[in-house]
Amino acid sequence: MSDRPDSLHSADGPAMARFGLGGAGNAADPWSKAAENFPVALRVLPVRIRQDLEAVYRYARHVDDIGDVAPADRSGVLDRLAGIEADVRALYHGDRVNDPVVADLASLVARQRVPADPLLRLVEANRRDQRVHRYETFADLLDYCHYSADPVGELVLLVFGRATAERVRRSNQICTALQLLEHWQDVGEDYRRGRIYLPQEDLRAFSVAEEELGRPRASEALRALIAFETARARNLLEAGAPLLGTLPGWARVSVAGYVAGGRATCSALRRAGYDPLHRVPRPTSPVIAGAWLRSMLGSRRTPAGRRG
Repeated sequence: MSDRPDSLHSADGPAMARFGLGGAGNAADPWSKAAENFPVALRVLPVRIRQDLEAVYRYARHVDDIGDVAPADRSGVLDRLAGIEADVRALYHGDRVNDPVVADLASLVARQRVPADPLLRLVEANRRDQRVHRYETFADLLDYCHYSADPVGELVLLVFGRATAERVRRSNQICTALQLLEHWQDVGEDYRRGRIYLPQEDLRAFSVAEEELGRPRASEALRALIAFETARARNLLEAGAPLLGTLPGWARVSVAGYVAGGRATCSALRRAGYDPLHRVPRPTSPVIAGAWLRSMLGSRRTPAGRRG
């Protein structure tokens, strides 16, 4: 892929980068679950591209599922994550790969020269989830998203052969926004699992006690906080949206779905009065489809000389 910067070629070197993942959908058919914030692999995509995207999605979900077990099992989780990391490294050294989900990435890695870094960052994100359950600042949360969300965006761009440094930077903004929106949707669920992603500094600024996150309805103060955090995520999403104008063909169609999913989720949170406790605010497939079409029609292509 001639448009990929040299720094992305190294398997173990840092990438400049996930389009964020939604709820736990069906990895074999990601579009089948209305709980997903956005589609991962459109049925209309060419078979090879769809298979590659699904392989990326399965891997990301697989690692997340390992990291989402009950707290009492966390020592075993770390062992399993270490096994995934060993298998990823084995994939790049031609050694035996034990995990079938990792093994399914072999073809994509070989054809598109996918670096190991984004795959390994997803493992590290789930390691962090075992030891970090609160984030003091928004900057701390953004750093977590660099590991938990941004790698998937880079992988998607690599599937399409479009991973330039500038595109990866834009995709990071989209990915982080999607991850943040998922956290704001799932405030109550995360709290019951012992995790709070709302920054501690923001809880204090809005006078929201942690215990409020376990109530059946959001207080006025919590609603104000969720509105504030949703606006932050929306700003990041829109900052990354110009990525669409740099992408041709199927890449543009596919990535527009992620942007549309984020916009539809912002609208769902707004329609819910920024109360994620009473009912998890998720957009429906028709709403996403409408936002998708608007995203496609509203994007602007960059001059030919700036496309890769």
